[in-house]
Amino acid sequence: MRNGVVILLCLAAIAGCTANGPLAPVTSPSAKRPSPSASPTPSPLESPTPSPSPSPSVIPSPVAVPAWAALQGSCVSAPTAQEAVLQLQGTANPVLADVSTAKAPRTLCGISGGSFQPELVTQTMISWYATQGNPTAAGTSVIAVLDLFTGTSTVAATWSGGSFMDGLHAWSPDRGFLAYVASDQSGVALHLLSGGGDRVVGTMGAVPGRGSNPNEDDSYLAFSPDGAYFALVQTFTSSGDQLQVRRTIDGSLAFSLSRGTMATWGFAGSRLYYRMPSSSVIQVWDSAAGVSQAFGQQLSWIRPRADAGDDSLAFTVRDPNGSPHVWLYGHGGRSGGQLPNVRSSPSWLNSTTFFYVEEAVCSANCGPGPGWQPDGKTFTFDISAQAETSSKISQVYGAWPRLGQT
Repeated sequence: MRNGVVILLCLAAIAGCTANGPLAPVTSPSAKRPSPSASPTPSPLESPTPSPSPSPSVIPSPVAVPAWAALQGSCVSAPTAQEAVLQLQGTANPVLADVSTAKAPRTLCGISGGSFQPELVTQTMISWYATQGNPTAAGTSVIAVLDLFTGTSTVAATWSGGSFMDGLHAWSPDRGFLAYVASDQSGVALHLLSGGGDRVVGTMGAVPGRGSNPNEDDSYLAFSPDGAYFALVQTFTSSGDQLQVRRTIDGSLAFSLSRGTMATWGFAGSRLYYRMPSSSVIQVWDSAAGVSQAFGQQLSWIRPRADAGDDSLAFTVRDPNGSPHVWLYGHGGRSGGQLPNVRSSPSWLNSTTFFYVEEAVCSANCGPGPGWQPDGKTFTFDISAQAETSSKISQVYGAWPRLGQT
């Protein structure tokens, strides 16, 4: 945990602190937010090293998760050092699994309820988004948390939304801050929630109806591993900067760009990798050194992800024929390269192993989308052994430890 961070409410309000520390407070922020407006052409801003210190506040009563938004857990084993929330092939519900041996995940807890996408906040706790709204009619939206091992659940944030990107959210490594997106027909707002309250720190235009290019469009919200910054990078709103790096201490801008996509924080400190739409130049913003080209080779990477336990990035690159290949970029370019076979969408399971999917040429009746699409076969790749293994995982929702928690 960063020095100076004061956490004033945790799930102790109903069942004692989590095994991994406190969470941001339960709140019910108003659905009102400033009207969205276009941001001016950005430039790097002065970036002092912040030490987040939310102000003390009275602990509110926990808010029960409504039945339409609820998830439940049923655990058969204790937490372990390496975990992931997974969907296994042929199953209807996600599970929390021990992925210490990633090629043979072992189920710790079953997760049942609605068809939501849970992510790991701590070793024992998940969070998820649910809404009664839609793009044409706003409704109640919530972010909820559940301790799978105690059964304790509560609402972390609620607002009126339901449009595209609504409910995208991220927790700081120390669990003291929650950043989330509220979206309705009028616009998109970026919130920062902590012990000091819930603040709108950025507004953008509404998301217009249009098609999506999976090779260029993306939405990414995450805190830096050192907890000092958080970044929202998205290509969908009608106005506002696509790339925003904000200080955790107060939500103020540290760096922004009018255009940016396909971003990820590095495994340590505060280094944000990204590229411009339709560009193959990978750049990096460093809180101490500013902006530079990340590495010499030009790659139109897609959805890069950093290894939380080691200095490696995994990402997809499509060749001129559209076939995808997974690349590794490790230790400042001193290791890695293109892996064999037609694979895409890597997700780290532990410090040495990631999950990815096989793709094949799409048939004529596959509908809109790229010419290559997943064919249902999945694999894990162990970078220490340089070995691929067929996997029974169909999807990865999140892994623990997260960036900054190792």
